[in-house]
Amino acid sequence: MTLVGRSADEIRGWLARLGRLAFDDFCLLDPATIRTVLSDESDRSDWSAATSTAPHVLAHFRRSAVLPSASCALASGFVLAARSRLVHKHSPALLLAKAPPLYDALPWHDWDFSVVTRAVKVWQTRFLFAGCGTTVACCRPRRPAGVYVALQSEAIVRYVERKAGLERVRHISVLRAPLDRLPLPDRSADFAAVGGSVTAAGLSELSRVAARILVVDNDPLGPPPDEGLLRSLDFRQDEVAVRSLGRRPSWRRG
Repeated sequence: MTLVGRSADEIRGWLARLGRLAFDDFCLLDPATIRTVLSDESDRSDWSAATSTAPHVLAHFRRSAVLPSASCALASGFVLAARSRLVHKHSPALLLAKAPPLYDALPWHDWDFSVVTRAVKVWQTRFLFAGCGTTVACCRPRRPAGVYVALQSEAIVRYVERKAGLERVRHISVLRAPLDRLPLPDRSADFAAVGGSVTAAGLSELSRVAARILVVDNDPLGPPPDEGLLRSLDFRQDEVAVRSLGRRPSWRRG
């Protein structure tokens, strides 16, 4: 599928077909991801309909101490339509949980890492990776001084640990933490690379932990990085090549 010019809605539909995703795949999600997918109030009626005849999905949510709105008896056509909308909307999270290698292979996760290797001496650099494309970028450095990876989904954590071992990435540490609360002391990293949008709190935490920061706009399914915020924090705009998306904006500081 050529992604240039495609809408986020079209890409989500492609992911649903690629992974053969179904409503039952919500049972694969971990509690943190469930909280995220249930946080959108606009989905409330769809969750009520979709779970009305899916006690096993409700039971999984209940084990995670998270419940959607109370279900009710509805016509089967309405239920199927609600399920289809939810699978479509949350296809990235479902694909990540169902097929981590397939999620890892999504083309936009692969951005031109030479912009980093031209800027630093890899063997002397401690890296921090987070956001969209982390599963690919964290294995790009060869013989680095260290690699930190900030992830939250248990499925992708296990996958990255296996992948790093197979690709012999040295000195890698997986942090099960959000980007705005990294369990690292000040200046633990020399270079941080983040894919997709970053909050002000996330940028503040990155500035505390890393001496140099690169933000890459490589997520076609999420909001773009906040250019005004980045400029106000003295980031300089540049470009980087992203597979299937072409040249995309990037911002760097330090």
